[in-house]
Amino acid sequence: MNITRRRLFLAAAGSALLAGCATITLAPAGAYQGNTLAVTLTRAWSDLTPAGMQPPGVRLLTVDGVMLNQLYVATIEPGGSLVKIVDRDTPRPTYRADMSETEMVEFVVDSLATFGYQEPQSTALRPQTLAGASGVRFDITARTQPGLNVSGTALVARSGQNLNMLLFLAPSEHYYPAFAPEVDSIFASARAV
Repeated sequence: MNITRRRLFLAAAGSALLAGCATITLAPAGAYQGNTLAVTLTRAWSDLTPAGMQPPGVRLLTVDGVMLNQLYVATIEPGGSLVKIVDRDTPRPTYRADMSETEMVEFVVDSLATFGYQEPQSTALRPQTLAGASGVRFDITARTQPGLNVSGTALVARSGQNLNMLLFLAPSEHYYPAFAPEVDSIFASARAV
């Protein structure tokens, strides 16, 4: 009887895991649309957004898994965040419509710290348009808690009262340089929808 219960429990747990995996969808090469921001993907990515781990307006894509590469396509409304609320007592960075470009960069860096990245920093701030709006592009360095060096790039611009954002993160060794040309192409393809 104990073995039967254990088998039923394992079967139920396996079904739950499979149901969780079923929420990941394929974002094929070509046009990919977030809320009000669209990009052109040069290859298929896995869209983790349906798994429900992102706050409203934030879409998350990966090719090899989030520990190896992550691409965020986001439109964040005032009071919104890049970080999903875990509980009401945990502080998180929130976007304000009156943020300067420097504050928008700090919003991204602070969000990465909230995700658990160690010592995230922004460098090489430069002007770049995002979906026809003037914005700022910057590079990111950080470490994971176990000590893996991570590199990234982000592009942020205000769209009306909202913040449009593209963010790519990957391990500094191999993955970031391997994806950099593709990510530049994706960033350049961004358009308002």
